[in-house]
This record gives sequence, structure tokens and C-alpha cells, in this order.
Amino acid sequence: MTTINISGFLTDFTAGRSVITLETSPATVGQALAHLWQMYPGVRDRVLTERGEIRRHVNIFLEDENIRRKELLDTQLPENSEITILPSVSGGV
Repeated sequence: MTTINISGFLTDFTAGRSVITLETSPATVGQALAHLWQMYPGVRDRVLTERGEIRRHVNIFLEDENIRRKELLDTQLPENSEITILPSVSGGV
């Protein structure tokens, strides 16, 4: 089982859900996200570019490690994994 945590404005595209549990056991982060896109297609374009790359202002963590420091979307998932999608927050006065 894989749990995906959604934060920030992205919950606008998941019917307000901040935690989504996949009953399947995908092999990679990319496969897990593909399941998420099937359930909530509006999230995809906010997380990935048109070329299928992670947007610069979005961080994706597997447990507590940013997948940019691993194999990105090809990062292998152990059983009972937790993925967190965290959009950057910016702004000011």
C-alpha cells in the first residue's frame, strides 16, 4: 500500500483530500503518481511539465527524502511507502 500526501493548493484538485491511499503497490514513484493522475487528472499538470518532468516549484518526497536526490520519478518504492507532494510557497509583503 502507498500513501500520497497532498498539500497546499493541490488539494483544490483532489476534492479537498490531503491523504490518498493507493490499494496497489506500484514499483516506482512515477507509477504511483500515474495512479494519482487517473483518480485526479487535474493534479498532473500542476506537478509535471508538458515534458513529464517535475516542475521546479514542486518537491516530491519519498518518506523524508526529496526524490531529486534519488532517481526522480524512477525512484523505487518499498512496500508501505509514503509520498508527499509539496508545492513551494512564495510571496511577501
